[in-house]
Amino acid sequence: MKRLIAICLSALPAPLPVQSVPRPEPIEVVTVTDGASPGTASLYGNGESFITDLKVTVKFKFYAPYDIKLEDGYSPFMSVFDFGAQDKLLFCSSQTGGSGGYGNYTVYRLKKRSYELLYDDKTNSKNEKFVAVFQPDGFMLINSAAASLSVSVDYMDDFYYDKIFAPDGSLKGEQPNVNDISFVSPALNPASGIYRLLTYRSVAAVAEANRLGYIVQTLDFDGNTFTPSFTEFSIGF
Repeated sequence: MKRLIAICLSALPAPLPVQSVPRPEPIEVVTVTDGASPGTASLYGNGESFITDLKVTVKFKFYAPYDIKLEDGYSPFMSVFDFGAQDKLLFCSSQTGGSGGYGNYTVYRLKKRSYELLYDDKTNSKNEKFVAVFQPDGFMLINSAAASLSVSVDYMDDFYYDKIFAPDGSLKGEQPNVNDISFVSPALNPASGIYRLLTYRSVAAVAEANRLGYIVQTLDFDGNTFTPSFTEFSIGF
């Protein structure tokens, strides 16, 4: 009987590969402008959970439409925000679904014939570097090209704290790690009515589970690029 069961199981057909579910309708449609010319930006992708083939199709009347290829991911999002430019800018995001809660974040200026990439979180992570080092007696120093910040980390769980600091306050050798940007969000400045970008990158030590907090940067748009105007360290997200 056991031999018969093995033969029957081996004869079963292999499972069919999971195919991406096509989406004929756009996920999202927003109105865009290039000066006095109105247009639309439509977000397309395939799938029900993890969305593949993500793209934005931009259409202006009397002009040929064009596509912007986006990174695939979960929960794709697209909207326009007033960052202080002549026209509202297009903000796009999707989530990778991996550990650490990382996403894909971009901002575009749309024109009738083409587009301009104004912000990308991967480029921001590469160009805006931070280095963190522990200091004796329960402190951490965060350095960037522009400034430095000293943070007390005595709120850390004792299990991890004791792996970093000796009873006399001296260092054991463990050092913190500053991760790439994991989250970006437009944020309204109520005083001006203009949006900014907030970026978050986590700082961990010993293990990713031991997150000490987040380096939070506020980026303002100067007409050409998003540049940091304020940097802080947040213990909570």
